[in-house]
Amino acid sequence: MALSIKSAVELNNGLNMPLLGLGVFRSQAGEETRSAVRTALEYGYRMIDTARIYCNEKSVGRGIKDSLVPREDIFITTKLWKDDFENPRRGLEQSLERLGVDYVDLYLLHWPFKGYCQAYLELEQLQREGLCKAIGVSNFKIHHLEDLKAHGASTIPQVNQVECHPLNAENELLNYCRKQNIILEAYSPLGGEGNTLLSDPRIASLSDYYKVSPAQLILRWNIQRGVVVIPKSIRPQRILENSQLYSFELTMDDMDVISDINANLRRAYDSDKIDQRPASTFPKIIEEE
Repeated sequence: MALSIKSAVELNNGLNMPLLGLGVFRSQAGEETRSAVRTALEYGYRMIDTARIYCNEKSVGRGIKDSLVPREDIFITTKLWKDDFENPRRGLEQSLERLGVDYVDLYLLHWPFKGYCQAYLELEQLQREGLCKAIGVSNFKIHHLEDLKAHGASTIPQVNQVECHPLNAENELLNYCRKQNIILEAYSPLGGEGNTLLSDPRIASLSDYYKVSPAQLILRWNIQRGVVVIPKSIRPQRILENSQLYSFELTMDDMDVISDINANLRRAYDSDKIDQRPASTFPKIIEEE
């Protein structure tokens, strides 16, 4: 599988989406996010993933502007937070203003909060108007996706972004999405902060064999499955390292070794219980300067 940093997957509406992007979850607004975005684009990344609830959309926009990379060459994703589920148009228009762009390439429902089916129908209209080129969902299980169809959605989501890494391979969901022509995108593709995945002896052994870092090995595993990855980092050297995935290719046997690590171990909140999550545990929206 000949891949490069320019490699992309074709969404079900014909739009090309890079296989690799920079995630900015928990990246502080201001110079931290601005610098990370600018650095990633300078290193050849062409996709940036943010969200309203990350409270760093303005900083993402500033980093994009600083990079001098043409807007049309950058795939920008942001997400609709629950506060705007009753008015997705307002949510998107405000995100566009913060980002300093006329459209986003991908707009996602961040979680299946109450009212997600109606909110998704509104996203279909925003897509028809060109305010977002592609639409999708995040943290949706199979039954949530089926629910969209049952409630009259005419557009199959282009993307479903979920927590996905060797400890939580999401094999059933990936197979479903393949059949439905939905691209699966992995957030926390390295397992999230404080996990033991990077020190797993099977990962360590294979990374030694391929002479790559454990992170590079894990990211390569997912992109060879056709899963888009958006590793987060604010460190220039790590941003560069996470993009150097194309000088090696995992054999099918080694892909299986990594896949066998799966324990269906999710760190994120259970999306079936998201409406019962205490309000005090959600991030607070802080407006950027």
